[in-house]
Parts: sequence; C-alpha cells; structure tokens
Amino acid sequence: MNSHARTIVGCAVAFFLPIAVHGQGRSGGVSAAVDAQGVRHRGSEYAGLAPWMKDVLKTLAPDYSYTERAYYHTGSGLFRLTLDLKTGSVTQVFVVKSTGFPALDSSALDALRRWRWKPGRWKEIDVPITFEVSRYKRGMYIGSSPAWR
Repeated sequence: MNSHARTIVGCAVAFFLPIAVHGQGRSGGVSAAVDAQGVRHRGSEYAGLAPWMKDVLKTLAPDYSYTERAYYHTGSGLFRLTLDLKTGSVTQVFVVKSTGFPALDSSALDALRRWRWKPGRWKEIDVPITFEVSRYKRGMYIGSSPAWR
C-alpha cells in the first residue's frame, strides 16, 4: 500500500470511529416522568439533571452499528419506559417519536429495556435518545454527563 492510500484509509478511520449516542435528561430536554403517586413531572421544571435521571441505577448505551454510521443515519427519538415500582426494572418501552430509522429505534428499545431505576419512585419515564456521528464524544450521554456508571 502506498503512502497516499494509507493516508486516505487513516482519514476514513479517524472520521468514523468517534461516535456519540446521547439521551437528553437535562432540564432543557423533553424528558418527563410520572412518579409513584401518579404525578407527571417535566424536565423543564428542574434546574440541572431531572430527579428521575438522578435515580438511574443502570444504563446501557444503544448499539450504533458501523453500517448505520457509514450511511450517516442520525436522529433523535423519544421513548416511553414503563417501570415496575417494586424492582425499578423496565417492563415496557414504546416509541413516542421515532429517530427516523428502524434500526436506530430498535437499538434504543433493546438498550432501554435493560435500564434500571431506584425502586418505588417512578412509574413511567420519557427518555430522549440522539444518535449522531461526532468527532468529540463517545458513548451514551444524558445531557452532557456520561450515562455509564
């Protein structure tokens, strides 16, 4: 392989490797939740991280496949999670707003089913997820905070 070909391959790898998948759990996003008493809360009611996002015990970033990234499939979706009050585990996930790509929606659904919250606090949570190709961030983000623990 000549040096010109190595440069082109190197540039392509540098462009496609850094990726970000994030969920907006900050107050400015469309995140919302229903507490154990049935009261709906909106993220815009809180400064900083919404209380239901502070109660997350386990998160898993959605898979953002190479194929989806290579075709620049990006988008934001909104997903409604129904929680088991006793365990804090997710019992159902619905697409409220699609990312625009079935593979990205499916990836988000699969990951969100594995999330877990502190038991006894929340019945339902709306989680926005954004898939984007980025040179600066990697992983799943809730606002500007890393979602992994």
